[in-house]
Amino acid sequence: MEFPSPTPEQGRQRSTAPCAPPLRVGIVTDALRERRDASGVEIANGGVGVYIYQLVKHLQALHPAIACTLMRHGPGTLDIYRDAPERNCVLSRARWARLAGASGMLHARAAAEHRLDLVHYPNQFGGPLLPRHIKRVVTLHDLTPVLFPQHHPRWRAATFRLLVRTCLRRADHVIVDSAHTRADLVAQRLKGNDQITIVPLGVGDAFRGAADLVGSVARYPLPEAFILTVGVLEPRKNHRLLVEALHHLHAQGHHAALVIVGRDGWGWSDPLADPTLRPLQPWVRVLRNVPDRDLPALYARAAVFAYPSLYEGFGLPVLEAMASGTPVVAARTSAVVEVAGDAALLVDPRDAAGLAAALRRLLHDQALHAQLVAAGRRRASVFSWQRTAAATLAVYRRVVGELG
Repeated sequence: MEFPSPTPEQGRQRSTAPCAPPLRVGIVTDALRERRDASGVEIANGGVGVYIYQLVKHLQALHPAIACTLMRHGPGTLDIYRDAPERNCVLSRARWARLAGASGMLHARAAAEHRLDLVHYPNQFGGPLLPRHIKRVVTLHDLTPVLFPQHHPRWRAATFRLLVRTCLRRADHVIVDSAHTRADLVAQRLKGNDQITIVPLGVGDAFRGAADLVGSVARYPLPEAFILTVGVLEPRKNHRLLVEALHHLHAQGHHAALVIVGRDGWGWSDPLADPTLRPLQPWVRVLRNVPDRDLPALYARAAVFAYPSLYEGFGLPVLEAMASGTPVVAARTSAVVEVAGDAALLVDPRDAAGLAAALRRLLHDQALHAQLVAAGRRRASVFSWQRTAAATLAVYRRVVGELG
């Protein structure tokens, strides 16, 4: 899964873009949640929030080829809103306004006021009542509410199933993070292949550089060698299987520690509540709501990164771990296989013993450990948010007809 090289025609288009009027795009950013602490404001949700923030930030860097209008109920306080305040479209926070916004009615008004060329819904779908003459692009990250409704609240799965077909049918183009999600879309007959473009996610520069290990040790006193996993605390992330794998390791005399990093999600239950697994409590730490600035150091400190998720539309933490120089054991399922490539050990996400065996190999086989560290860094270098933004801009141009 790599980005194609630009064609000569696309290169000429980019070189002449500053002489042409900018493409005016409205991006709906309500799914980018914010959290404020003593150090300032940061992204409060997982991969979707990171995607929206990084996409907007790197699209803004492509100015004057593109001018982004950010549409949101209530003001945003992250730097992407401060950098171009004249292009913020702040909608009412009232419940009626949110309902109207979800339908696309308020976005239609904003599109007319700001003379937008198209509207982008970067979180699954949106705008079922947006007038058809307004071009729209949607990013669909996965189809888990349809394929795995048991992993979502009933209202979310029902709403998704009710609206997704209408919204996607009305969309001029759909962006997906992976070939696996595109295949799911086509299999469900929600969109044709020619109306879907794969635009992989990127990995932030903070994960590629030197992490603040000294500060991290002071803030997070953890065992010298530990297994790390990062992801929302929800059943789909398969934390129980990971704790069961730890149980296998301890039974074999390998007393590894496990650190689980994530924010509270839906339906998660602590695996250590099981009497069989409770003796592992001294060896397991759950760190909730870790600030983004602390993640690179936690990745870098970990001996191994484990990601046994049952299903992913992409699997961003896999790339973050690789860029940080941490070897990866991941699930042989969904888009994780695409992202990991040949730079990780892949295991059955329902086989605790198999996961334990892979973890044991990386904890004790130094040659394999070094091999996967190098392979992971090479793999992560393929992905960048600059490429994600450039590929997304190419989709916008195609939709509005700039590339014929």
